[in-house]
Amino acid sequence: MPAQKDTSHKLLKTINQQKVLQLIYTCGAISRVELAQKTGLSQQTVTNIVNRLLEEGVVSEGEHLPQEAGSGRKRVQLSVNAKDFYVIGIELAGKYIRGSLCDFRPEILCSTERRTEKYRGPDHLLQLLSEVVEELLQQAPDISRTRGIGISVQGLADSREGVLLRTPGIGFERIPVKATLEKMFGMPVYLENDANLLALNENMYGSLFDSAENITLKFDYGIGGAIVSGKRLITGSSFVAGEFGHVKAFTGRDAHPCLCGGSGCLTTLLSISGLRVTTGHTLDSFALAYRNGDGEIVRMYAAMVDALAMALSNLVTFFNPDRVLLTGRVLTAIQEDILSILTRKVKNNTPLTSRGVELIHLDQMPDETLLAARLVLKHVFDVPLEVLGI
Repeated sequence: MPAQKDTSHKLLKTINQQKVLQLIYTCGAISRVELAQKTGLSQQTVTNIVNRLLEEGVVSEGEHLPQEAGSGRKRVQLSVNAKDFYVIGIELAGKYIRGSLCDFRPEILCSTERRTEKYRGPDHLLQLLSEVVEELLQQAPDISRTRGIGISVQGLADSREGVLLRTPGIGFERIPVKATLEKMFGMPVYLENDANLLALNENMYGSLFDSAENITLKFDYGIGGAIVSGKRLITGSSFVAGEFGHVKAFTGRDAHPCLCGGSGCLTTLLSISGLRVTTGHTLDSFALAYRNGDGEIVRMYAAMVDALAMALSNLVTFFNPDRVLLTGRVLTAIQEDILSILTRKVKNNTPLTSRGVELIHLDQMPDETLLAARLVLKHVFDVPLEVLGI
């Protein structure tokens, strides 16, 4: 067989197997007959694929299903052995690295953490990362059945190359996380910004499932944003699309200098880290001062709400999303009805054509390590884009 034809055959074989595997995983239980119907593959092709998956132990057979009328074919439920394969999910934050070993359901089996007041540099960060992974692998029932490491980053990341571009506590560095950990542990590593991961999760499983055009904004230690159009994450030319924290929204006495070199950025007052640098307050102490009626804090909070509402109004006017998901500890630390206030202000400041947007609040953020674990599962069960030549 010519080399080019042999390569094409292998690619087709990989694509077909991933289609079958993805269906078995997402359906929970499905028969060979149903797999053939849903994929359009021949019964023999499906049988060959299923036999390989059974031999590898990835899939198992379950109960017999009633035969289809007139088909005469035995129908047996197939399901992924979700409890027997593992992934590692890691949350990389400004002062800690937390990791969990999860199975394919995914459910957390065990967790560990490393804390630091400040990363001393790229080598220190990579050392703590490797310690977390090593400890979790030691607790895996079968290391050979661990299929990868997913990392959620509170910073800028080149997800394609697996390079950490900017890290809280370090600044701008090109840290080769993927290459380093893959060489160390011999398994695939996937890296993604935390806001992007949250947006992907909510679009696939959560509050944005039936939305095609949406924006996710997270106000926490930092400010993260993610843009989804046509169910596709928009990353921008250098993987930093969604940098909502550096929108210039404060003016006058509230336009404080930002680490980015500009002034008046949202992050200077609407992120936990920025609030502390700018005012000297923790989020809790700022909220307490507001409740105690501190005049300057009350004035400053009103300016924060107005700036956020104006920035959201411009975002909605420009992108015309059908939903904007808001989350993070900063939002509700002071005022529980902040969503109704922002909704009113945004609708008053946007054109009639954009007022159909729905602002929604995610009160309880999903566990970051589970989101990172799902990043690995997405790659395990999706058809790889490189296979499709994308």
